[in-house]
Amino acid sequence: MGIQLKRVKVKNEEISPKVLTAALFSRVEQMPKGYALKERYVYDYEFEFILYSDGASMIIDDKHYELKEGDVIYRKPGQYTQGFMPYTCYLVAVDMLNNTRKSPSSYYVYNRQDFQNYCINDVLEKIPQIFQPLNKEKTRYLFETIFKEFITPTEISDLSLKTKVLELMCYLYQNSTDPFKNNTIPMSHHFESLKDVIKYIEDNIDKKLLLSDFSKIANLSPSHFHKVFTKNVGMTPHDFILKVKLNKAKKLLAETCHPVSEISRQCGFDNTPYFCHVFKKHTDTTPLEFRKKHRYI
Repeated sequence: MGIQLKRVKVKNEEISPKVLTAALFSRVEQMPKGYALKERYVYDYEFEFILYSDGASMIIDDKHYELKEGDVIYRKPGQYTQGFMPYTCYLVAVDMLNNTRKSPSSYYVYNRQDFQNYCINDVLEKIPQIFQPLNKEKTRYLFETIFKEFITPTEISDLSLKTKVLELMCYLYQNSTDPFKNNTIPMSHHFESLKDVIKYIEDNIDKKLLLSDFSKIANLSPSHFHKVFTKNVGMTPHDFILKVKLNKAKKLLAETCHPVSEISRQCGFDNTPYFCHVFKKHTDTTPLEFRKKHRYI
């Protein structure tokens, strides 16, 4: 079968997922260990959550994966897959742009059908093929609520399912890209000390923060700490501190009536003019303009 797969660039705001099917696969007792499911092409976007596995595995394209309870599997249009029992799972198939005109009432993953367009999007590309989010219970809850909404629809199920799938995708993206949430991202043995440094920064953002203080907490030289932090967090200590400062400033501007000078001080800036300059540079708006936009008095 020749695959005709169209690749399209997609902005985040263009993603409008429609659930094509949500199913619970649980016929473990009917299949012997090692039983091979029928191999198939993946025609649409598929998310799978492993509820139980006893030495089960799966082939996706040319790679073989061992399946563990709590694993999330993410398959894309055009891939080739086959599962090997025993395992149980939730399966959710999605029309990512809601433009395939496929009907959920007759949809079946094994049916031969048109391939959905492959969406070129940073968020979709960064979700791994298979990984295990730290919060297993929340992951199960997200899949379970999609399944229940799909099999017991109401007049608002289309909107509800779209919201729930978007929440699932954002959750998976955040868990797969944040090393402090995802235990499948290789972390150095400095993981715990980096968490201590981040907490120290967040708790003392109104004070003068020095690289030497961070390196002492992590028990590393300043230069080595800088390398370790940047590699594992994905940004330099300076950029991380600025991010925390600006996020706190936005929160205070939107939620309080504090003068800009007071917010500048609470966020650890040396003076108000410098704070306004940095804020405008990174948000393309002044602090007062930001407050006017996000706070109604």
